[in-house]
Amino acid sequence: MSVTAEGPPGGGAPGTSGAGDGTRVPRADTSFERATIGLGTSLLAVLVALGLGAIILAGSGDNPLTAYGAILAGSFGDSFAIGETLARAAPLAIVGIGAAVALRAGVITIGAQGQLIAGSIGTLVAGFVLRDAPPAAAIPLAALAGAVFGMVWVLVPALLRARLNVNEILSTLLFNEFAFLLLGYLLNGPLKEPAAITPKSDPLADSVILGDLVASTRLHAGVLAVVVMVALFGLWTRSTMGYRYDLFGENPRLAHSLGIPGRRIILNSLLISGALAGLAGWLQAAGLLGRLYVDIAEEIGFFGLVVAMLGGARPLGILAAALLVGALQAGGLHMQATEGIPASLSDVIQALILLGFAVRYAPQIAAIFRRAVRSVGETLGPVVRHRGARTAGGTGGPRGGPAGAGGDPDGHGES
Repeated sequence: MSVTAEGPPGGGAPGTSGAGDGTRVPRADTSFERATIGLGTSLLAVLVALGLGAIILAGSGDNPLTAYGAILAGSFGDSFAIGETLARAAPLAIVGIGAAVALRAGVITIGAQGQLIAGSIGTLVAGFVLRDAPPAAAIPLAALAGAVFGMVWVLVPALLRARLNVNEILSTLLFNEFAFLLLGYLLNGPLKEPAAITPKSDPLADSVILGDLVASTRLHAGVLAVVVMVALFGLWTRSTMGYRYDLFGENPRLAHSLGIPGRRIILNSLLISGALAGLAGWLQAAGLLGRLYVDIAEEIGFFGLVVAMLGGARPLGILAAALLVGALQAGGLHMQATEGIPASLSDVIQALILLGFAVRYAPQIAAIFRRAVRSVGETLGPVVRHRGARTAGGTGGPRGGPAGAGGDPDGHGES
């Protein structure tokens, strides 16, 4: 799915877009104009959200300037705050890039939570195997293990979607639950630190731990991977392969007529998103926490999808959205610690920003929703029709009559 600021495509003269009723609406024709419109609407959404947040604060008896000052200080006030913001933004950006690849191909995956957990487990396994290896070899291999485990975790939903057209939203959501249960079992059983009261693993081996970039902060070397991923994603969006994914996401029938393999694109987009979510699990385990906890995924997987949407599925947009969400999270905790204002206010502001972007991208989001509903219907429709045929054949249909008379559209008999 290619999200742009110029609105839905339509007929019209150059510089205009069709509105569906014969009128012509001005449209951005150049990259500069599109970027300007996108930046302007993004800033407007943020300012409106901050304004509404200020009203909520004032209504609850808190000073909005004090609260926003604490958020700003907690996100960019000193080196520790900046490091905290960047460390929180890094996995969001990685997951957001993976979600954006799928979105541009017209695929909606919400399984990054489970894939991130799988990636963190892969990092822990790599730490066991590579405990005596030099860090120069152990760290990249641990990152590769995280990516591979994330990719493996999404493999079954990807095959179900590509081969049997099983809705990826349902299957990836289900695999999230599987991942939570698996991690809970491992951290309460075989991987639990013997002396620990709460469920957590032993510390990762020193050979796979990512060092800090700035002393006395949590800014680890893994954030450099974000720069690499953003650059690679930018190159991919301008490549022939990226164009094929965009074309398939926008018009699958046209892509099929041009010989673009739809099943391969669906499969690859889900595998790429899983690998990047697993890489985010590596960042959490080897960079930020140094071990596995039950809540290691937090809400990174879901916020990563939000980041992809807010960033318009574009490299710099995703990076900016990840920094914004990371700053709100870090600043919210600082606001609660220093001013006693609940950190949940930052979540409210994030929700208001998301609402503003939802208005901006209403046509694209409506198209995604329609596609999701249609996909769920295609998945569940045969099951409902099959049950309806059995019910009709067993109650209202004539005994001994053809089983297809009960409503089976294929007319196949039942045994």
